[in-house]
Amino acid sequence: MPPRWRRPAAAAALALLALAGCTTSTWDTSGIDNTTPTTVKKYARTTAGLTDSLTAYLSTVGTDLDEWAPPKDQARCAATRLVRRLTVDHLLELGYNPQKPTLALAYPADERTSVINILAGCIDVSEGVLELYSSYLKLPLAEANCMSKGFARLGLDRDVIGSMVDGKEPDPFANTDHYASGLSSLAVECMHEDDLLPNAPMPPLPKSSEPTSTTTSTTQPSFEGSDGLEGIEPGGPLDTTTTTAPSATTTSE
Repeated sequence: MPPRWRRPAAAAALALLALAGCTTSTWDTSGIDNTTPTTVKKYARTTAGLTDSLTAYLSTVGTDLDEWAPPKDQARCAATRLVRRLTVDHLLELGYNPQKPTLALAYPADERTSVINILAGCIDVSEGVLELYSSYLKLPLAEANCMSKGFARLGLDRDVIGSMVDGKEPDPFANTDHYASGLSSLAVECMHEDDLLPNAPMPPLPKSSEPTSTTTSTTQPSFEGSDGLEGIEPGGPLDTTTTTAPSATTTSE
């Protein structure tokens, strides 16, 4: 049974254990404790042995929840054609180990292209893209389906297969940014704004402080005379409130 099909069973087991914690019942776990030891399968260094080894390698999902593996019929299609094209002796010369299988081998340039063509012809990468994008509600099904079809249309599936053959992540900037530009165009084509926003309330933005208005007074100082007239400086030349008696003139007869 593939590892990914064991996840629902594990979740059910955890639910039962949670319920058991609320009771005083005793559970018989001897059937789980006394498990049968697993025997590692040995693959012969023959056409059948390498074909089985490659089939198991391509169709087995690891412990990462974000991993995907093609169906076994697609994996066997690829394995059969690879062994026929490269031959058993040449695969062993390249360093292929049936017990520790990998496709990241030191292929010559023409053989690397053949390996990618065989894998692309047998394995439907768009099926994996659809499953990975839609699982756990990463994207709605319609958007995930759009992305998966776009992978095949733009040839991004070959970039993914090439990375597996090279044993590393796809280089987004190789071949004139082919992978990066393809993903960007698919994101614009297939995704909506809501798909890119975090699924959580946004924190409130700080309130902007209102600018303090400053007014400059242009009022000239006013002077109030003794008679209440504004604008006349007391004792100034315009102040007529104080009268000076004319001096007496004495004339001699």
